[in-house]
Amino acid sequence: MTVGPTKPRVLIVGLGMIGASFAKALSLSQSATVIGLDAQPGVAEKARAMGIVDEAVTFSELKVSFDVVILAVPVLAMGSVLAQLKPWLTGDTVISDVGSVKGAVVEATLEALGELPSGFVPGHPIAGAERSGLAAAKSDLFDHHLLILTPLPTSSPTAVQLLTRLWQSVGADVVTMSVARHDEVLAATSHLPHLLAFSLVDTLARESENREIFRYAAGGFRDFTRIAASDPTMWHDVFLANREATLNILRRFQADLDVLADAIENREGDTLKSVFGRAKSARDYFTEILSSRQRHGDDIRKNLIAAPVRSGLTGQVEVPGDRSISHRAVILAALAEGQSQLRGFGSGSDNRTTLEALRKLGVCIEADDAGGLLVTGVGRLGLKAADSPLYMGNSATSMRLLAGVLSAQSFSSELIGDASLSQRPMERIQQPLQQMGARVDLSARKTAPVVMHPVTALEPLDYRLPMASAQVKTTLLLAGLCSGVSMRLQEAGPSRNHTELLLKRLGCPVHTDSGVVTLGPTSQWSGFNCDIPGDFSLAAVHLAAASLVPDSHLTVTGVGVNPSRLGLLAVLARMGARIRLMHHRDLGGEPVADIQVDYAPLVATDSEADVSGLTIDEFPLLFVLATQAQGVSRFSGIRELRFKETDRLKTMVEGLTTLGADIELKGGAVIIRGQNERPLDGGIVDCGGDHRVALAYVVAAQTALRPVIIRNSGRVLSAYPDFAEHALALGYSVTVED
Repeated sequence: MTVGPTKPRVLIVGLGMIGASFAKALSLSQSATVIGLDAQPGVAEKARAMGIVDEAVTFSELKVSFDVVILAVPVLAMGSVLAQLKPWLTGDTVISDVGSVKGAVVEATLEALGELPSGFVPGHPIAGAERSGLAAAKSDLFDHHLLILTPLPTSSPTAVQLLTRLWQSVGADVVTMSVARHDEVLAATSHLPHLLAFSLVDTLARESENREIFRYAAGGFRDFTRIAASDPTMWHDVFLANREATLNILRRFQADLDVLADAIENREGDTLKSVFGRAKSARDYFTEILSSRQRHGDDIRKNLIAAPVRSGLTGQVEVPGDRSISHRAVILAALAEGQSQLRGFGSGSDNRTTLEALRKLGVCIEADDAGGLLVTGVGRLGLKAADSPLYMGNSATSMRLLAGVLSAQSFSSELIGDASLSQRPMERIQQPLQQMGARVDLSARKTAPVVMHPVTALEPLDYRLPMASAQVKTTLLLAGLCSGVSMRLQEAGPSRNHTELLLKRLGCPVHTDSGVVTLGPTSQWSGFNCDIPGDFSLAAVHLAAASLVPDSHLTVTGVGVNPSRLGLLAVLARMGARIRLMHHRDLGGEPVADIQVDYAPLVATDSEADVSGLTIDEFPLLFVLATQAQGVSRFSGIRELRFKETDRLKTMVEGLTTLGADIELKGGAVIIRGQNERPLDGGIVDCGGDHRVALAYVVAAQTALRPVIIRNSGRVLSAYPDFAEHALALGYSVTVED
């Protein structure tokens, strides 16, 4: 089985639109030698002539070797195709498919081969087009679309790795799930809509007089029924192959239709508004997810062009609501009894991810007239099972915190994410949750998807966290809250305490002392009001930039100044920065202030390991400031930066080196020799889609010799939607380039 640098030989059986598109993309990526085979005479040879495949073969002359076979034929034909291929399969052959029903493919493989080989890993690309056939092949068909692999207990990790690499080479975002879950999800999101479209058009067209109706149909009818133009034979196969899952979702839909019919008949307006409101919110979120995936490359590949400024940064700005507090507040509001009102909720995409996941779990969340949120809590054990995996996008906070909540619920849940999140470590929450008795499944790499199984009850926990992590701490506290058990958590170092402050406000028995957090058995809490202060991590960008650019004087208003977030200020103070906190007040239990910053020459510093947990998100900014400080700075105890959206240590060292900084990674520490009066150069850097790295490069550019082009920085605008507007008002030189 080929997994190393040698290009694998991939046999694609079936050169319809999907098979031909995969062949074309794979061939163009030069990551494999592509061999085409099609039952229709002449098709494979034509594909070779068109450059879609490298070699063409027939079943009667299958005399070439191959490492991988991809079945791109109708689901009900896969068994017969495998039977024909059997003489040429070896114990090392990797076998996969592109069918939309996985259970039937597994059964067909077992019947055709007499076993489920270790190289057999069913797959399904969530992509397609209205046109069919060889001429419809699109090399970008899978670009930033999901590819679902459904590994079996018999599947070799090496086979999964090779298939993942091949699909990623054509631009797909690879996720995994079980065969049964896949068929349930596709029955709901693909098979049922096709069934409804076929049925509606058939109902309206069945009698001749009804055809007149089509003359008056608008675009909405056309869009809804477009899929009824799909191949009837293919969908006949799909529905029979996925019979049980389709019937289950169809009957649930029929029951929901009965509810709507009764509501209309009985003039129950509240019922209609509730259903329509939930549906609109879900549809809006679906549109955002779909748009995000389809534009994923465009958004992330957007470049920020940051140029040196001619004068100081000045003015006043209010940053969006704190992302960390927003996550925690809306989760606790959802688990409360009664209504909660949240004002100043974070506007970034990660916070919206948590909102929509809670909506899928049965929580009613509405925006009020003042731009806040009105959350109708369902109680700590009142969530309902989602009808499909919960998509967490790029938000590790959403995934980890909700895993804690869902570990104590009476139903199974699956949390999935985008390609970046699917690389983040999740074993750090799996281990302590399992010590409590939770059943948590991860991928073979100990990453997402995260699958939670119901258990009778969770047990109390006494646990020492191996790293300073507010996310892990909060995950466990939420599991304890929902299950009503006690816990004692020994922190490895200081971390954000927003969860503890919120719990104290709600009357929960939580206590902190000398790095130990204890939680007593908790009963239900009531709804609450919460004002969320501005996000210090976003304010930090402006604090760093103004400290660096001569003649700067600016103020960031309404910022949360929780001591567990202010490690950056302590380091900046040692570096000689001129930062002052003014107008201190309390906002819902969180300390808030306006922060004023003036330019000042900076000196080098050594960061202390115990500050790292309080400064984890701001180290990219500190690295930039240290390049312009007088002396040698050393930052240690920051290994956790390797496990963020990117490996921030590697990305920042490489990027700042490109810009001319004297920086090195040595023994786990970053050492920076400040250049004092010699500014950084310009150039092209890549932030890897990490918005904190991108914003650090923006700061670096403000005093550079030439502009800095920051590639793959589109996520800045989802994490800080108003950044471009705020930057312009304060005097930055920043533009967005597609």
